[in-house]
Amino acid sequence: MRVWLPCLLLLCACRPNPFAPVSHLEGLRIVAVRAQPPEVAPGDSVTLDALAVNTDDAADGGGIEIDWNACTLPSLPGSTSIPPQCFQSASGKYLVPLGQGLEVTGQVPPIDLSKLGLADSSGGIYLPIRARAKSPTDEVDAAYHLRVSHAGAAANRNPKLTDLLLVAAGGSTTALHEDTPVTVHAGDRLTLRASFSKDSAEIYSLPPPHQTEKVTEILRVSWFATAGSFSHPATGESKPDTDWRADQYLPARGTRIEIFAVARDERGGTDFARRVLVLR
Repeated sequence: MRVWLPCLLLLCACRPNPFAPVSHLEGLRIVAVRAQPPEVAPGDSVTLDALAVNTDDAADGGGIEIDWNACTLPSLPGSTSIPPQCFQSASGKYLVPLGQGLEVTGQVPPIDLSKLGLADSSGGIYLPIRARAKSPTDEVDAAYHLRVSHAGAAANRNPKLTDLLLVAAGGSTTALHEDTPVTVHAGDRLTLRASFSKDSAEIYSLPPPHQTEKVTEILRVSWFATAGSFSHPATGESKPDTDWRADQYLPARGTRIEIFAVARDERGGTDFARRVLVLR
């Protein structure tokens, strides 16, 4: 059985509309975190960047500042849960500062991997990273699971989104470009698909006692938007398409609507892409 790790947990999020689906972005949100490389050994350097949105601020970047910390507290025995103390304190010996900003480069603390909890089905052990986002009017915490390994182990790589495609009724596709907004009207429907580079789905060996077995990574895409709704908020190889509908949470005419695709593999790898619509 291959179990998916929830790579990003959103905590203390006072969402303006608690009844809206998770795919609807409103207010301050950390949508995803990407690590480069996505698998590191203790003591290695890692670059972390966040896909963060603040719909309450029209300025580019939403006036967001992010404070990054690694939490070295051990998980509870027999558990992979993140200790609540990682989020209850502003500072502590178990919180290792990694930097501030939408993108930071820091050093993974020299932690004993045996204290980080159980390995997942792919053999991965994960270090909790706390991303605390602040805007002029709000604050939200998110937890990212950074995959750590022993030095010299074959490391995972991030998947690579190559395009977000608009799928026509006959099956033909057109690539959407971030710097070219697409005009939409209330009631419109767009069929969307994400495409990956050929080397995104890696082959890896299972941990003991199944180390002779090799499996190919499963890639999935989660979809988010600042308006409208998705027929399928998550897509994959068996169902690659989702319909975005201009049917709810619509802004005033002439306003930009942002759509985001967050790609993940099953070993902590992440990539994301943004496209823009304009409501007329």
